[in-house]
This record gives sequence, C-alpha cells and structure tokens, in this order.
Amino acid sequence: MKVLKILCLCLIAAFLYAAPAWAQKIEAKMGMEEISGSVQDTYAQHFKELLAASFPELSLEIYPVNVLGDAGDMAEQVMNGVIQFDLPTSHLGSFIPMVRIFGVPYIWSNDMEVNKKLMTSSKALYEILGQAYLNNGMKLLAIFPEGWQQWSSNKPLRTLADFKNLRIRIMSDPILGEIYKAYGANPLQVSYAEIYSALQLKQLDANIQPLFAHEEMSFYEQQDYFTNPFEMPFVSTMVVNQAWFDALTPAQQQAIVQAAADSVEFTIAAADRMNNERRDKMAKIKPSLVFYELTPEEQAPFRALAPKIEEIFVDMAGPEGRRLLDELKKEREALEAK
Repeated sequence: MKVLKILCLCLIAAFLYAAPAWAQKIEAKMGMEEISGSVQDTYAQHFKELLAASFPELSLEIYPVNVLGDAGDMAEQVMNGVIQFDLPTSHLGSFIPMVRIFGVPYIWSNDMEVNKKLMTSSKALYEILGQAYLNNGMKLLAIFPEGWQQWSSNKPLRTLADFKNLRIRIMSDPILGEIYKAYGANPLQVSYAEIYSALQLKQLDANIQPLFAHEEMSFYEQQDYFTNPFEMPFVSTMVVNQAWFDALTPAQQQAIVQAAADSVEFTIAAADRMNNERRDKMAKIKPSLVFYELTPEEQAPFRALAPKIEEIFVDMAGPEGRRLLDELKKEREALEAK
C-alpha cells in the first residue's frame, strides 16, 4: 500500500508538472490560394519550420486552396478569426480596395530586383496599406513577388491589335477587368480550378499566370505562346488575424514577425528557381512553345493606357489609395536611381 501511495503521488506530481506545458499548446491554421508544392506553399512550409524552433508551443496546420474554401472564403475566415494566417493576393481587394494596388499595371520597375526591394522595405506598403489591413482585423506581415505575370495564348500577343475581342481569363479583380477592356480584350472571370477545361474547350484564348503556375496546372498543354509584358509581378501577402496576434506574448509575437520576414528571402530565391525550372520543363515537354518578352518599344502602347487604370484604382481606393500610389512610385524611382 505504501508503494502504491508513493506511485500515485509521483503520478500526480508528474501531471501537475506537465499540465502548464500542455495548457500552453497553441493551435493555428494557415490558408493559401495555391496548391501544395507552389511558391506560397514554399513560403508556408519555411515559415512553419522557423516557428518550430522559435515558437515550439505553436502547432500550425497549412491548408492548400479549396480545402477551407476558395480565396475569398479564406480572406473572410482570417478577418473573422476562424483561421489565424492567410496568404492572400489581389482577391483581398473585394474587402480592402487598396489591395488592388497589386493589380495596377506598369507601376513597378522592369528590374525585378528593384521590385523585390520595394516589397520588402516600402514604407508606403507597410504603413499606408498596412493600416488598411489593420482596419479590417489583420496585421500585414510580409509581401513577396512570385515572378512576372505572363500571358499565355493561342497566338502571339505583341500589340494592342492582338487583343481585340481576345477572351482572356482574369482573377476576380475589377482592376484586371478594366486593364484588358482598355486593351480591347474580353476579360472573363474563371475559377482557378476550371481554367484548364476552359482552355481545352476553347472557351478561353489566353490566360495570365506566373510561369510556375502555368506548368504546375498544365495550362501550357493548351497554349502555344508565353509573353512577359513586364506589366506586373504576381504578388502575395502574408497576414495574421490581429486579435489572435494581440493575445500572444511579446516573445511569441516577435517570433511570428521574424519568421514571416525571414521566409521572404528564402521564398523569393525559390520562386526564381522554380520559374526557371518550370519554364525549362515546359520547353522540354513541348518544344514548340514560344517564350517572348516585350521590348520597351512594344510595351509603350500598353504603358500609355496605365494612367487611366490608375485613376480607376484611386476611385475605388479613395484618398489613401492616391497617397499609396504616389508614395510607392516615388520609392520605386528612388530605388531605380540607385
């Protein structure tokens, strides 16, 4: 009986000692707009890996697109605290009009290195746009490019005349619709999961994605030409629900902020590598593919229409949208001058 009592006391003591650690376990969910193996997944997995060392009490589950819903669903979920983290793109513009800055054409540099620096250090983005995120219950942690948006098409796209009545797939962003209407095209909103069948059934003539997405979704099987117009990078943001974040300790908050920032450089390098590798893979599988970059002279007619789209953006985003646009341009010009 004495031995039994001693064993019971030991078990109780062990439970009481372990209980605080058990109680501190924190569970969180992260949604993303892309599939497993994508650039966003690369970011999410690296972020999770870094947090495993700096924030071990956090258990983070990552969910690819359509597991928790589509991009719009996940944006609402993170704003409402149903999930804690998200990697939204310009879809978030439906809730925060200023996010549509990422869909405004020709406000970025032709030099992607300038754009990378801009996205990681811009006061305009992290302060002006960041405040808009805060106003909607989210903290903006990081911004990173996934590569240039590339036109894929059934015919060469070099001039505005080539866009006349062209049925081109766009995301659910009205800015993109205005861009391609200005070009003379017929922009169509098609869900990401339905693009391949729409191309296969000849319901679409063209599509817009970074190269890695064209390859991983096999869109290139139905298209013959790829064109980089240097119109805009494909941009992802990293956000956390503000109320959930505020409830953490300062040390836990710092671990998240640091992991989010440290994952950007890793992901940018991975995206560059991934886009190059996927381009080579597509060319090897389908040697008839044509890859082309618009020259500055060829870009000029498209660039001439950009101010019109900028005004549409300002009408949607308001005075702070104007300030964001103007400050971002100044920062870009300063970086280009260096």
